[in-house]
Amino acid sequence: MLRFLLHTERGVLILLTLTAVMWGGNAVTAKYVVGELPPVTTAFFRFAWVSAILLTLAWRVEGAKCLPERRQLPGILAMAATGIFGHNFLVYSGVKLSTATNMSLFAAVNPVITACLAAVFLHERLTGRQMLGVALSLMGVVTVITRGDASVLTGLSFNFGDILLAAAPVAWAVYSVVGRRVMRGMSALAATAWASLAGTALLLAAALWEGFDGAIALSTVGWAGMTYMIIGSGVIAFYWWNQGVTVVGPSRAAIFMNLIPLSGMFLAAVLLHESISAEQAAGAAMIIGGVWLTTQRP
Repeated sequence: MLRFLLHTERGVLILLTLTAVMWGGNAVTAKYVVGELPPVTTAFFRFAWVSAILLTLAWRVEGAKCLPERRQLPGILAMAATGIFGHNFLVYSGVKLSTATNMSLFAAVNPVITACLAAVFLHERLTGRQMLGVALSLMGVVTVITRGDASVLTGLSFNFGDILLAAAPVAWAVYSVVGRRVMRGMSALAATAWASLAGTALLLAAALWEGFDGAIALSTVGWAGMTYMIIGSGVIAFYWWNQGVTVVGPSRAAIFMNLIPLSGMFLAAVLLHESISAEQAAGAAMIIGGVWLTTQRP
């Protein structure tokens, strides 16, 4: 069963779906945690534990084979700078100045940016059907976020925070494309572990600049949320994501990012008893249809 999930195309598509669900839950959980800790400090503490756990697992599973070679270090550092440090710093800093709606809209273009970079640097090509799936999924995300009300888009205002949010999908796309190359020579587990460790060092520098003094004061709910962010949406989700990129490529994996607002919508309905409109249900169907089209092979 484990081999099927980690090493077959159908298996990793299941894992990528579950990853999107966990990252959708992360958005809800982080809302509580960043209310008690500064944003960058939260990201640093999270990835400090993520990297420690992943490195321990990598050593137990692979032994000395998990150690990166010198030629792999530039790629690992690029993954750390873009996906671990850059993406987190841009999202957390941007949303402080912008809105959650703007953040979700900018994140929705992630599959498009990833597909473009993968086409240029990895020579990956999407078929017409797959490009239709990307477009359909993007329309679904916009419908879910706006609840089918076009006036939400016309009423949006933009500031410096939106510039940061617009750069975040680019950072994630670079992380996925570079990661595909790095993981041709090492396992997804080892690559995720070393990239997390290097990214943690960068996040520590930013946290110190933010005013971090070494104290981590969280309530019981805050610690529960942080534990989920470390284990669920951290260790497990990042490993599954990189394994998915290894098997199906960054272009097809990126489309699953559009399931994040969908999972967040359903989690909000279940946990916060928020209602789901007919327009949002239609948007959800568009997202699912777009993901299905994009993940089909020619």
